[in-house]
Amino acid sequence: MTDYHCHLLPCIDDGPASVDESIEMARLLSKAGYHTVYCTPHMIKGLYEADNDSVKKGISDLQEVLNRKGIALKLLHGREYFLDSNFMDYINDLMPLENTSYLLIEIPPHTYPGMVEDSLSAIKRQNLIPMLAHPERCELFFEKQVTDAPRKKASLKNLLQRINPSSRPLPPQKEVSDNKLLFWLIQNQFAFQSNLPSFKGIYGEKIQATARYLDSLGVYTHSGTDAHSLGGVNKLFGFDELQ
Repeated sequence: MTDYHCHLLPCIDDGPASVDESIEMARLLSKAGYHTVYCTPHMIKGLYEADNDSVKKGISDLQEVLNRKGIALKLLHGREYFLDSNFMDYINDLMPLENTSYLLIEIPPHTYPGMVEDSLSAIKRQNLIPMLAHPERCELFFEKQVTDAPRKKASLKNLLQRINPSSRPLPPQKEVSDNKLLFWLIQNQFAFQSNLPSFKGIYGEKIQATARYLDSLGVYTHSGTDAHSLGGVNKLFGFDELQ
């Protein structure tokens, strides 16, 4: 398995505070079945601003330690960009997920759809594909009737069917979803990365319900743990319960 979103690097953002913690996180991720992990530290101006070279060096150093300790985990580089008003400062020096054209982005709370569309369009002009980190945690995708929206669900699925005709045929629908931003994202064939903790209810019932709703639409293209700490990995996979 591949973890497309993980804060594994030590002392670079709000992830592990030491190399030892990173090593133990890596050990448990390998135990959970992961063979590849994208290290995606935050890029938030004024808070977490390590440059791309520092990220690459951090990955190289940690990979060397894991190899020495026999932990079979391949580390690849990436970033998690915060889509605020400062994002455009980095538009000419973006770090996509290694060996891909995907750029992992986080939509901040209390933003508005127009700003999201403008920023993601700028990313597309860089010949990159925006990948939305944990959209189920974004307020823009919360649905008032998230567990009871059959017409909305059907219309979105019909749009996905037109984009990806290889999926099972769906009946035509005249209804248009109230969530115009979600429709726009699907039309532009952006990527959606789900967080495993969301489905397990670790962030609460509303986020869990939204994750299940988005999953039922078939929008998710990638998955990640979004792990930040050893305790988080233990909680996610229940390793503490097994000890």
